[in-house]
Order: sequence, then structure tokens, then C-alpha cells
Amino acid sequence: MRFPGPHACEEALARGELHTLWIAPAAWGRLSKLVAAARQAGVVIHREPMEGLDRRSPEQRHQGILGEGGPFAYAELEEVLGRVADKGDAALVLILDGITDPHNLGAILRSAAAAGVDGVILPERRSAAVNETVVRASAGTAGRVPVCRVVNLSRTLEDLKAAGLWIYGLALGEGSRDYLLETFDRPVGLVMGAEGEGLHLKIREHCDGLLHIPMPGGVESLNVSAAAAVTLFRVLARRGADAPLSSSTPEVST
Repeated sequence: MRFPGPHACEEALARGELHTLWIAPAAWGRLSKLVAAARQAGVVIHREPMEGLDRRSPEQRHQGILGEGGPFAYAELEEVLGRVADKGDAALVLILDGITDPHNLGAILRSAAAAGVDGVILPERRSAAVNETVVRASAGTAGRVPVCRVVNLSRTLEDLKAAGLWIYGLALGEGSRDYLLETFDRPVGLVMGAEGEGLHLKIREHCDGLLHIPMPGGVESLNVSAAAAVTLFRVLARRGADAPLSSSTPEVST
């Protein structure tokens, strides 16, 4: 897998997945810390003209640096279940039902990393895989959260429920509850549906409840990556409503 741009390379280096770096001479100075860390880790480093990087990464913005490593390392479901057991009522897992757009998947993984979720679960079929486009769209954060690929999403939902998660599907329709009314005071699994199609019927049937985001502006729905971000941080905000305020100031990234 290739890692275009400094953020993706930094994250890959931190995970031990970076094998090779190509860096444009013009970018060498501003990336000196990354170069030094890569050298210390034994990464092979090449100087490469900008046009050479453009040829190696024709469809992605590399900002003068391109990394290469092994394939994305998916986690096992057991790792996520272990995290759920450790976190108790604070557990939060994101399940994606057929997200096929890699840019949406990347944006969702970035939100999941920012929210500190305990795992993201994808089906092996009807889903984008974590590739270079996803890594780039996630601003390099795709590997910060365990990402699992499973053969049978319905069976996995039952495994998660057996582990103590309460499974909410985000969907409109009969029986769907305003998500502002939920306390999220127990282990939570959030299921997000495919772009345009929403949750598949079989997946709905395995959910403990359905939620929707109110739209006072009259818009019918949000893009799935926006809906995932809104819902994840609603869970965190609701859980933290009675917690003492932190004295630290959160970092804002653009």
C-alpha cells in the first residue's frame, strides 16, 4: 500500500508499516523530523523529483512525499470484543453496512479515530476496502482504530450483542427514535447504512433499536460520513453531559 502525503506517512511509520519513502528535494527541509524518524526505523529513503512522485501517485495529492508499505493490517473481531469488555458502559463500536465510496469510508475512519471508538467493522462484500484512497481521505488516521472485515455482518451483530453491546441502526421509518432522546449510557454499537440505500432489511432486523437525526432545515438526510460524525460525537457529548469539564483545550484540525 502507498501512503501519499506527510500525515499518512507519519501514521504508517508509527504503526511500523512504512518500508520506503520517496521525497522531493523541495520538501526535504520541512519534513526533516519525519526523515530522521524514518531513518532511525530503518526505512529506505529516496530523493525523487516532483514529477516522479506525480507519476507514482497520479490521482492523489502527495505534497512532496510518498510512502510505501505492506497491505493494510485488519484487526480480528476478538480484538474489538476485548476492547468492549475492557470499556464496559463506555464501549463504542461503529458498524458499516455496505459503504462503497472510499472517500466516505476514509472520512468515517477519521471521525472514528477522533471519537476514540473501539473498533470499526466492515463486511467483506458490498464494502470498500481500506486502500490508498481511504488512507488519504482519513488524513492518515485509518490505522488508529481497529478495523475488522467480517464474512457475515448479521452474525457479527449477534456476537456484538452477546458481548453486551446495544445495537442502534441509523435509519428513518416506523419505530425510529430521535437520537437526541437517547442517553447512550450503556455499551453502544452504531450501524450506518450504505450511501443512498440505507440499512439493508436483514441488518435492520438485527438492531435493538433504530435512530434518526432530526432535520429541522427540511433536508432529507446527511451524507453517511457526516451522519457518522454527528452521531459519534452525540454519543460522546451525551455520555459526558454529567462529567466534569476538562481543563485542556481540544486541538482543532483543518
